[in-house]
Amino acid sequence: MLPHFLQNIEINDGFDLLVILRQHYNVGDKQSWWWPSFLSLRVENGIEISGAAQIQADLSLCFAAILGQNTRYEYAATSLSNLYMFFYNNLTKTPNDDIQLYSNYPNPQLTQIAQPHYQDLILKQLANLLPQDIMPLIRISGFYQQKATRLIALAKNIIKDFETFHNFSLHVTKEWLLSQKGIGLESASSILNYALKREEMVVDSYTQRLLGHCGLLFDDYHSMQNFLTQNLYRASDLYGDMPLAQIMARFHGKIVECSKQYKLAKLTY
Repeated sequence: MLPHFLQNIEINDGFDLLVILRQHYNVGDKQSWWWPSFLSLRVENGIEISGAAQIQADLSLCFAAILGQNTRYEYAATSLSNLYMFFYNNLTKTPNDDIQLYSNYPNPQLTQIAQPHYQDLILKQLANLLPQDIMPLIRISGFYQQKATRLIALAKNIIKDFETFHNFSLHVTKEWLLSQKGIGLESASSILNYALKREEMVVDSYTQRLLGHCGLLFDDYHSMQNFLTQNLYRASDLYGDMPLAQIMARFHGKIVECSKQYKLAKLTY
């Protein structure tokens, strides 16, 4: 059932919806992007309560966009942790930094291997693996053979077309992402926003359900995305100097949390 604070309310654009949801959902401190990573200082119930100290592109969230397809968040998170512990055990035998630097993080080992100077090493190692090498690590996420194949292919193509993750983070386009096997509109948007920190509004089934229950129906992904980003620049009045990309991430998080809390069902037309 639609929450009382959204009933009989006129919502003309994404900004109107954000203003309402912001009063009811806190998705973390000023550094939070809602979706947690290994660089998050504090995570509770799958929400980034205290965000990373610096805004930087995060390779692990590119992988998370694939692992999270058609599964629960908890299973995707476990698979990603297993995968990154594998990289940690293989790439930090002669550490470039002191693990004690990350002692205040939930998992110092995963935080260490998620640092920027390991990203290209991870890509190279993943590109040289076979699907069966990582299938046991990500089995819990489901479709593990397919996902393993797609993760390896993504690593190979990033190296082939961009050479480094840094170049990829700066120059990749949505069209390139959509040309990759297994990356659709939602996954591409997730990578652009959460992983690469770009101004890209993520739209998913939770978004469609919430908007639908508000009487807002859309024909396709792009029209729904355009509605949500309409007048969103005005959010700077609410969030000060917070980047618009981060505001979009937090907005998506509020939509998801609302849809989950009120168990909004998929509508049939």
